[in-house]
Amino acid sequence: MTTTLRAEPPTRWRDAACRDDPNPESWFPFPADDFPHARAVCAGCPIRLECTHFAVATGQTGVWGGVEFDRGRIRR
Repeated sequence: MTTTLRAEPPTRWRDAACRDDPNPESWFPFPADDFPHARAVCAGCPIRLECTHFAVATGQTGVWGGVEFDRGRIRR
C-alpha cells in the first residue's frame, strides 16, 4: 500500500516575514520584472525553506522563499 502525503502549508505562517507586507504585488512579478523587494524580505524569513518546499509541492506561482516559481518550477 502506498501512502500519499498531502502538502500542508507551513504551520508557522504567522512567523512569515511577508505576512503583513504592504506590497502584495511584489510577490507576483511580471515575467520580465525583477523582484528585489520580495527577495530582501525573504532573506531573513524564519520559514523560508518551508515556504519554498510548499511552493514546489503545490505548484505555486510567484515568489516563495525568495525564489520565483512558475507553477511549482523555479524560474530564476
